[in-house]
Amino acid sequence: WPKVKANLKKGDALYFSHGFSIVYKEQTGVVPPDYVDVILVAPKGSGASVRTNFLAGSGINSSFAVFQDATGRAEQRTMALGIAIGSGYLFPTTFEKEVHSDLTGERGVLMGALAGVMEAQYNLLRKHGHSPSEAFNETVEELTQSLIRLVDKNGMDWMYANCSTTAQRGALDWRHQFRKAVEPVFDWLYESVISGEQTRIVIEANSAKDYRQKLEKELKEMRESEMWRAGAAVRSLRPENWKKK
Repeated sequence: WPKVKANLKKGDALYFSHGFSIVYKEQTGVVPPDYVDVILVAPKGSGASVRTNFLAGSGINSSFAVFQDATGRAEQRTMALGIAIGSGYLFPTTFEKEVHSDLTGERGVLMGALAGVMEAQYNLLRKHGHSPSEAFNETVEELTQSLIRLVDKNGMDWMYANCSTTAQRGALDWRHQFRKAVEPVFDWLYESVISGEQTRIVIEANSAKDYRQKLEKELKEMRESEMWRAGAAVRSLRPENWKKK
């Protein structure tokens, strides 16, 4: 940040794709000078997805915000950046709302909770004698290759409407049980985000000299678990992958 700050000139725009540095300035030390615009366009997807969709002529939806308007043109610059990176559409937020929702989502439904719930169900099925293939298909493959595509196309209710009656009844009943079970965890998570505790954890971990080695160890543990080894085998058997062998 000191190197970036030293090169900022009056009228420049300081562009962020995340509210992290600005909102948690006490921990990051990022305090922009008052003579630059400070703007945000935050794509709702990974960098790899943003680039892939851009090249395909599609886009990733993005939120946008203006933290500081030094030139009177900050919002125009923000919208231009959003269009330039190929945003599907842009919706307004604030730096605070963006980082609070983003950190919660990543740790929750989008990644952390998703992986945790998948592991819990897979382990349960294996404990009761189901094969790795069956456990993985009923936990991950059916979701990624069928059901989530229906949700993507026309919403959760439409996915329910296009499943069997046994699936409909069970899902409609059990969604309430799962919601009640995880609400306390989400409350705990959100408070940890708001308080800056998650920021402290991230900065501390990412600043460690052996961060990459520790990360690879954790990812390797996941990759080499029975569940995801089963996943690799299942994916290799998809029809679209036959020709690659």
